[in-house]
Amino acid sequence: MDAVKGRGVFILILALFSVSYADDYDCNEPLLEKASFSATSALRDRGAEQARIDGGSAWTSDESSYNQWVRFKLPRRKKVTAVATAGRARTKEYVTEFILQYGDDGENWQSYISASGIPQTFTGNWNGDDIHRNKFEVPIIAQYIRINPTRWRERISLRAELYGCDYVADNLHFNGSSYVRWDLIRHPISASRETIRFRFKTNHADGAILYGRGSQGDYYALQMRDNRMLLNIDLGAGVVTSLSVGSLLDNNLWHDVVISRNKRDIMFSVDRVVVKSVIKGDFSRLNLNRDLFIGGVPNQQEGLVVNRNFTGCVENLYLNATNFISAVKNPPEDDYHFHFERINTLFSCPEVQSFPVTFLTRNSYARLAGYEGIKTLNVSLSFRTYEESGMLIYHKFTSDGYFLLLLEKGRLKIEIKVNGPKTILDNFPDETFNDGRWHQVILTMSANTIILNVDERPMRTLRQLAFSTGSHFLIAGGRYGTPGFIGCMRRISINGNYRPPVDWKENEFCCKDEVVFDSCQMIDRCNPNPCQHKGVCKQSSKDFFCECADTGYSGAVCHTSLHSLSCAAFKEKNSVDQNSRISIDVDGSGPLDPFPVTCEFFADGRVLTLVGHQNQQPIRVDGFQEPGSYSQDILYEADKYQIEALMNRSLSCHQRITYNCRHSKLFNTPATEDTFRPLTWWVSKNNQKMDYWGGALPGSRSCECGIWGNCIDERKSCNCDADLDSWTSDSGDITQMEHLPVKQVRIGDTGTPLDEKEAMYTLGPLACEGDSLFNNIVTFRISDASINLPRFDMGHIGDIYLEFKTTTADAVILHSTGESDYIKLSIIGGDQLQFQYQAGSGPLGVNVETSYRLADDNWHSVLVERNRKEARIVVDGALKASVREPPGPVRALHLTSDLVIGSSVDYRDGYVGCIRALLLNGDLVDLRKYAERGIYGVTPGCVGKCESNPCLNNGTCHEKYDGYSCDCRWTAFKGPICADEIGVNLRSNSYVKYDFMGSWRSTISEKIRVGFTTTNPKGFLLGFFSNITGEYMTIAVSNSGHLRVVLDFGFERQELIYQGHHFGLGQYHDVRITRRDSGSKLIMQVDENEPQEFIFNIKASADAQFNNIQYMYIGKNESMTEGFVGCVSRVEFDDIFPLKLAFQENGPANVRSGGDALTEDFCGVEPVTHPPPVKETRPPPDVDKDKLEAAYNRTNSAVLGSILALIFIALLVMLLLIGRYVSRHKGEYLTQEDKGADQALDPDEAIINAATGHQVTQKKEFYI
Repeated sequence: MDAVKGRGVFILILALFSVSYADDYDCNEPLLEKASFSATSALRDRGAEQARIDGGSAWTSDESSYNQWVRFKLPRRKKVTAVATAGRARTKEYVTEFILQYGDDGENWQSYISASGIPQTFTGNWNGDDIHRNKFEVPIIAQYIRINPTRWRERISLRAELYGCDYVADNLHFNGSSYVRWDLIRHPISASRETIRFRFKTNHADGAILYGRGSQGDYYALQMRDNRMLLNIDLGAGVVTSLSVGSLLDNNLWHDVVISRNKRDIMFSVDRVVVKSVIKGDFSRLNLNRDLFIGGVPNQQEGLVVNRNFTGCVENLYLNATNFISAVKNPPEDDYHFHFERINTLFSCPEVQSFPVTFLTRNSYARLAGYEGIKTLNVSLSFRTYEESGMLIYHKFTSDGYFLLLLEKGRLKIEIKVNGPKTILDNFPDETFNDGRWHQVILTMSANTIILNVDERPMRTLRQLAFSTGSHFLIAGGRYGTPGFIGCMRRISINGNYRPPVDWKENEFCCKDEVVFDSCQMIDRCNPNPCQHKGVCKQSSKDFFCECADTGYSGAVCHTSLHSLSCAAFKEKNSVDQNSRISIDVDGSGPLDPFPVTCEFFADGRVLTLVGHQNQQPIRVDGFQEPGSYSQDILYEADKYQIEALMNRSLSCHQRITYNCRHSKLFNTPATEDTFRPLTWWVSKNNQKMDYWGGALPGSRSCECGIWGNCIDERKSCNCDADLDSWTSDSGDITQMEHLPVKQVRIGDTGTPLDEKEAMYTLGPLACEGDSLFNNIVTFRISDASINLPRFDMGHIGDIYLEFKTTTADAVILHSTGESDYIKLSIIGGDQLQFQYQAGSGPLGVNVETSYRLADDNWHSVLVERNRKEARIVVDGALKASVREPPGPVRALHLTSDLVIGSSVDYRDGYVGCIRALLLNGDLVDLRKYAERGIYGVTPGCVGKCESNPCLNNGTCHEKYDGYSCDCRWTAFKGPICADEIGVNLRSNSYVKYDFMGSWRSTISEKIRVGFTTTNPKGFLLGFFSNITGEYMTIAVSNSGHLRVVLDFGFERQELIYQGHHFGLGQYHDVRITRRDSGSKLIMQVDENEPQEFIFNIKASADAQFNNIQYMYIGKNESMTEGFVGCVSRVEFDDIFPLKLAFQENGPANVRSGGDALTEDFCGVEPVTHPPPVKETRPPPDVDKDKLEAAYNRTNSAVLGSILALIFIALLVMLLLIGRYVSRHKGEYLTQEDKGADQALDPDEAIINAATGHQVTQKKEFYI
């Protein structure tokens, strides 16, 4: 939550910070002119010395791999403010991304860290020619700079320049008992904002660095505790605010500290790792009027949790714009504001020789000589590690036996064997020592005594013990079967003999590349905490691990929420009752914590989310007469950010408020806007005093009854304003979401406890309905359609959640690319989801294959997450799979294209179907808004092709979203939309017989259909018979042309005539017959005419069931001499379609025909067709004019000049030809035109104007 609150504040704090570094604008000189260059490897003629940015070549590494670097050694320590890079000119060899390291000795390196605590990735180049410059937010102070390329094009080639200026260092050295005191009694500090910045180095884990105190309880306490920086601050409210940042700060390297405060907002940074917070309490000024101490305090002070002074160096300590150390060194004679007292400090920084050694692997160790043959032993060392197990010291006695000091599950143990079985001593059973801190161990052994002293806590063990020491001691490993130690050691002493590790000879350690001297090269992977949502970080020397128990989140870094996004989402995944008490996480993996709600589910599908508070029960108020003198703050079960996120996603919200009163007025109406002086009111979320009650409108100065005009006293606007002796009330729902939730209730006019005035109010929970997450739906109806979202910066950690509904088996759901990086989510084979990505290295992928169909036109959810440890995919909230990041540094995903939803970036392998609830890092993306703009192939809502019921005659529509298919198996029709007739043209001796073949059917409610056309006004259409019971039913055209139905189901014979129509006129008729009401009612409908009903009088003892139907006949049966003549189609009896079966290839044996051979016919009924869909084409892409112009500008000028020269030559040739044509030779030819008619416009005019008649004259012509 602090991150949410501090976003706006951080901008202001950075502004303050930038002011303090205003002098950096003048610190911009090139620094590499006199520097020396070196590199890990290089090609011939492309060595490190070619890396100068103005050179004609470049440094090119021999192999392009992550462990290549180029190093610059400056003449002295400099302040470096920027770095510029370029590639190899006129080639595609350049570095696109790099990290930067720095140091003061060329051996110990620190990475330039980002605010999130991981090495800062700097942007490199886009081509080999252009220069790209990166400016450092916090300058680097160092003599050695190293550039480590992490991504490149074709191969690693680099030119570079560093910019900065000389660095002037003012130092103060503190020895643990020294300090500087600044007297503030005469000139106190009172500030609402300040910035403190300095550098320090130390090899001690604890110490007070800066402390100031005021007489009103203010204090400012900056200290080192457990090798981390801790700031405790109190602005006089009596509550401390603590901020901690940094780790492993006791490594004797320089660290940069910045603390910037603006009133109650504070930023604390160590080595560019930033934490932000809001200082507790209501005060905003820091008042210090006693002493300000630097480097320590003379006695214990409030706010300091360490009892040691600082040991080490502080450099360039600035308080706002004042260099404090410079002022102490050279106090202004005429400035009486500064009065300093120095105790045992030095204006220099002497080097501290601690000589640590780092054992990088379990195979590394040291083998040091000791004194052989003595009866006592004393070994001491300090160690730090993150590993649970590892050997510290092993020594074999010349007498039988040995001792082994080791870590096991983080506990320090001694294994000893002397003249008998081995014994294990566990003197500190409740402590673990793999916490990354320095621990000092002294082991003393003598006859019958063992003393293990850990961190100045000796533990003595008495036992029978006699030994004689051997010649060598193994340190950190080298014993077969015992895991070696990984970590750092220092001050290794054997029987009082101390040799710095830098003096070890080659035969005294192993192995050369696995042991690092004079440096503790450990990384605290848990600082800043990579585990999100308050997960607990544990680590080893190679990796970190997150414990997510009790956080409400899961995954490798506790990123994925275990809670539903809303009550509606909970309903989608779980069976629910009328209400459920759950926790929801409205932003998923975002910064907001889950919070409890009550979900109410209604039969009509509505879902209500109730956010409760501590004051939901009726509360009686008495004895508060003055307006609003009673005040009650409403404390909800969610904070304001969580409530705001819930309301932003809800379709509507309301909160019910009730005021019960007796002789207690509410608004004291009637009143005008000027005279309105309410006695009771409520306060909105924006701290506004509201002028309406529940059920009324803003500005109405009334209650609900005043809006409807039904108050008890019609002159009043509220019932309570009637001032009655009896209890009455005003209640209603507040529905204005811009005012909700109610933040405070203020009540007055309740008299004294002794009078009759009293009131009672009830404020219900905040109730929100709907979830726009699930209403934000779009349909991709064309396979190359897409929604192009802005670039998604997935970085080192990010997640995408969406829900999809499709019938497409193979498609790309989303895709985004960079120069080499990409992410892609695809559905494969209809039952598998695949997430593929590449982040600088090779491609990686993770799949989830389901045991059920994903392309089943039902909603399914998918979450893809990529973090510093793994990428994983979660399908339907339960099916999970993950892939580990490869060894080495975790690289950020650099995506430069749009995030394309619905296809690949080149619009291939497109997805058709519906997508909803798209969340990017917990933020809802409004896909519907994009679709409403009229994007090609995308429609708001989930609307498929089957929505319009294109399959006729009860055909089943199978959705494809870009089309559909019709399943006509359960219809009497065929064709693409189940509209093609399946009929038969019958002759008088023809028939079709369906034999139920033992599967006899008994019915009491049939559904029968038959279509026919005939010109013969008689004939048997359709009949059903049972030889077992003698029951039957026939449908025929009578001799009079009427439709006649005869049936006998065992109760009595019935003959039904459908009159009013003649059915022998050659028209096509569609007959439907059904029975209802236990068989007592038969309904007959012909074509689109009104159905006719026939009621049977069935006795109570009779049975209307049609029993044991054996045969169905079409046209006639075997006993008839003449059958129906005409065309019959659409024959349907419940779920049996005999004509369809009869003409089916390799049809069933129980359907056969008799008489003349039958052929399929459509009975003159033309099939219905739908109009063809409107064809859509993808619009041409938008042309980026800037990119187009840049592309033209990149055209080689020489090529362009050559083209222009060719065009110019072609023009010259054309001009020459034209000139020759104009300068053609004279010649003669004969013409038959009349003289005087040369200029005539037509033949008639030529004759009229002729002067000499038709004469042949000579005309001159020019020819070539």
